[in-house]
Order: sequence, then C-alpha cells, then structure tokens
Amino acid sequence: MDQIIKRIKSKNIPPEKASERAHKAIKAMIAQYQLMPGQKITYIQLSEKLKMSKTPIINALHRLEQEEFVISRPNRGFFVKEIDTEEVTELFKVRETLEMLAIEESMKNQNSKMLREIEKAMIAHREYNYDIVTRKRLALDAAFHLKIAEMGRNRNLVRFLRQVFEHIYLRHRSEGIPPERLVTSAEEHQKIFDAIKEKNMAKARGLMRQHIRAGKITTIKGIQKAARSFEF
Repeated sequence: MDQIIKRIKSKNIPPEKASERAHKAIKAMIAQYQLMPGQKITYIQLSEKLKMSKTPIINALHRLEQEEFVISRPNRGFFVKEIDTEEVTELFKVRETLEMLAIEESMKNQNSKMLREIEKAMIAHREYNYDIVTRKRLALDAAFHLKIAEMGRNRNLVRFLRQVFEHIYLRHRSEGIPPERLVTSAEEHQKIFDAIKEKNMAKARGLMRQHIRAGKITTIKGIQKAARSFEF
C-alpha cells in the first residue's frame, strides 16, 4: 500500500494514469481495512493521503462504484459498499459453479509444479495466525483456490473467480468469522488437495462443494452477527 501511494505522489502524472493509480490505491485501502465496509469516503482525506487532486479520485470512485465496491448516495457522497446476505448467496452460487469447473480443468492439466504451488498456498493459509481473522488470512484462503484454477490453464476462469473472491472478502467484516472455522477450513483444504492429487474427480468435487457451502453459511452468519452488533 505504501509503495502504491509513493508512486502516486510522483509529479506530472497524466490524468488517466492518476485515476488508475487512485483506483488501485483506494481498492488497496478497502482490502486492508483502512476503509471499512459502510464507511463514508471523504475526498479531502483521500486527497491528502494520496497527494492528488479531487478529479482523479472522483473518477476512481465512480469506477469502483461500477465494480460495486463503493456506492454513491444522493447528497451524502460515496461509501464503501457492504455486502448483504442475498448477494452472498448469489456470489457463492457463482463461486461453486466456477470452482466445480476449476476442479475439472485442473485434473486435465495436472502437473507436479502446480501441485507444489497449490500445496505451498495451502500451507501458507494453514500456518497463518489462528487467533485473529484478518484480510491477509482471507487472501491466503483465496490464493489456495485460485492456484487450483490456475492449474487448469483457463485465464478467464481464474479472472472471474478472483473477482468473486474480491467481492466476498473485501465487502464484509472479517471479524464476524469464528476462529474455529479457520481450523476447519484448513483441514478441508488438505482433503481437497489430496483428492486432486489422487485425481479422484468425484471426491474432489464433493469436498469442494461442501467446503464452499460451509463458507457461505459462515459468511452469512458473520454478516447477521455484525448487523445485530451495529443495532446495539
């Protein structure tokens, strides 16, 4: 994030490049919880932080609105868009469809190099601090799934799946996820990986489906818990 902001501060940046860099920086701030779901986004603070004028920041926010990471409200400005349970259900349905295809494609193109990459991503997720739930841990979770898709050599599949993960993980409060789910999730990753390595298509698909549906339930419960806390 600091490197992104440092590049943005350089002088004589063309307007279109300034907007692109502002887009990346604001999205990174959302990813790192510097901008929280539901939080109002103020131009002045962003201008000071990014050392940019108002125009590229507004352009970036409009682009993020089109991507549904932020929302504009009449006479109130821009806010980080929160995800609701209906959208979670829709996104997880898309995710399940994509990951079932990713399993099939990965089986067809399985190779030892990518298996090592998948295992490395799995271990990184498993060994991350279990005491806290952070965006970093969620990113490591997504990385494991994306490595499976990458082994299938379908770039569009990987791109679409990455977009789904971004919307699921960047737009809800990760503190709503119970730590015990992190342990279970890591165990499920191991079983999925073993089934892929064994080239057991039916087993891998079944385990992945159960894993994704458990994740959906946990995410929905987390959103509902956060909503109840906000009411008080």
